[in-house]
Amino acid sequence: MKRPDDDKEPVLSVDPIAFIREVEKIWQARDGAMAAAGYTEDAIVYYGQGQSHSGERLRNWPARWFEYARDLSITKTYRGHHGNCIAGTWVSRYTHPETGKQILERGAELFYLRGAKVYEHHMWQHSWPEDEAPEDAGFSTD
Repeated sequence: MKRPDDDKEPVLSVDPIAFIREVEKIWQARDGAMAAAGYTEDAIVYYGQGQSHSGERLRNWPARWFEYARDLSITKTYRGHHGNCIAGTWVSRYTHPETGKQILERGAELFYLRGAKVYEHHMWQHSWPEDEAPEDAGFSTD
């Protein structure tokens, strides 16, 4: 049986620009508890080559990252939204804990929201040591 709202597009219940600013503020503060609190209980984060976090691994992931990148500096930028999805990019830097090198990073992400919390998060990023120019290999499918 079809429900009256089955044809409705999902919509945001948050200001998308303010959402990205708040996520940036939490990550800039390296607040693992607040970062984890922004996800629904059934949330999943997709990243890398088919990797993902969910459940307890997702809850612990922000704090583990902040422990690794102790001097993380990050700037997030709102890029757009549609339905219940917010798109953003980021640039960041941190000191690699083993080599002491400054690592530069840039990435893009999609946040799918249910209410004010993220239930699905997709991230793509590239990292490289500051003193090494990233290779310009042309088109890549890696």
